[in-house]
Amino acid sequence: MPDPSPPIPQAASEALAALERYQLHLRQMATGGVDAELYHRVSLDIQEVRRCCHEVHALSAGWVALLIAHAELSQALWRTGHPQDAPAAQERQRLAAHVVDCVRALQQECMDLLGRREGWQ
Repeated sequence: MPDPSPPIPQAASEALAALERYQLHLRQMATGGVDAELYHRVSLDIQEVRRCCHEVHALSAGWVALLIAHAELSQALWRTGHPQDAPAAQERQRLAAHVVDCVRALQQECMDLLGRREGWQ
């Protein structure tokens, strides 16, 4: 039975597109505050990144790093609604910067895979 997974170049390209959408919506959430609709959109974006990365074993470590960073930032952003528990703005900025670093690293891994695959064809 054939493998239903998309080929690596397709999965890496889809992951790049999903990462762009995720980053755009995450920036909106980080700068404009958390609302339920935007949080849902970001959640869908991160699930799409997961789906794409799941298809390519080489992206697993980068995906896990992003997932952890995303969870930490999401928790910090939700806690801003509870001033007694909210992390300082500087801490939220640090967490957001870490997420961006993880996104960039995963984007680079995708581009590296695409470059390698193009050279093989």
